[in-house]
Amino acid sequence: MRILGGDAFLLYSEMVTTGAICYGDAERYLSKNSIEGDVVLQIGGSDPYAIAKTIEIAEAYDYAGYNLNVGCPSHRVQNAKIGACLMKEPQLVERVFKVMQSVTDKPVSIKTRLGIDGVDSYDYINDFVNGISVCQTWILHARDAWLQGLNPKQNRSIPPLRYNYVYQLKKENPHLHVTLNGGLKDIESINEALLHVDAVMLGRCAYQNPRLIHELGESTKGYFELLNEYILYIKKEVTDQNIRYISAPLVMALYGYYGAKKDRHAIAQCKDKVLLLRLLNDLQNKL
Repeated sequence: MRILGGDAFLLYSEMVTTGAICYGDAERYLSKNSIEGDVVLQIGGSDPYAIAKTIEIAEAYDYAGYNLNVGCPSHRVQNAKIGACLMKEPQLVERVFKVMQSVTDKPVSIKTRLGIDGVDSYDYINDFVNGISVCQTWILHARDAWLQGLNPKQNRSIPPLRYNYVYQLKKENPHLHVTLNGGLKDIESINEALLHVDAVMLGRCAYQNPRLIHELGESTKGYFELLNEYILYIKKEVTDQNIRYISAPLVMALYGYYGAKKDRHAIAQCKDKVLLLRLLNDLQNKL
């Protein structure tokens, strides 16, 4: 994303739970490469002590800020009181947020849904946001989270989008920094949203259509020229252990030329570092 978009974007990590950091392999989850630039760490958790400890550990990794996830609808995180289920406990969210502010000087924000379990009311999200007045920066996924009856994948598409709720929230609370997330797929919809809110967040769209990031970014280099830069990065950093992880973004980005489908398949199936390097050399000769 950084190679394709330059400095036009603020990047966010995947959600990392406090348990993974406090009791697991923190280095695995927190380490990043300097080329990534400014990245916000998104945290899943609700225990104030664990949240504080997580940020204290993460401070050594030079993140640009911290985001509390109050929107993930998976059953697994619900059992740990993480994600969207926290919308039922705004007082706890506020307490956790205050702890986050107390242990770092970096920006802190909240990412949430508009409601839970079929709640369809602007007043609900307005009351939730204003009830946590200590938070001035909000990322709003413009759907409800259905904690019962839908799995996480279904929760990303079945609950209807309510952009008007997000726009109204920003209009009535101009002091808040509001970012819209959910369903944005092209430049036209992004530009329309930016007439009403401060920023937009691209999730699946960025992953599924990397060329859009290039179009929105500030680089003067061509798309395939930038893909070659990522290929050089892979060659430098790939190991037998990270091969699938590090090559996956390239697989998604390969399209728009003859033979792209065959190349995607070959790289996606590759499990051997030596073979991958050979495939990448062949690919560089094509791009």
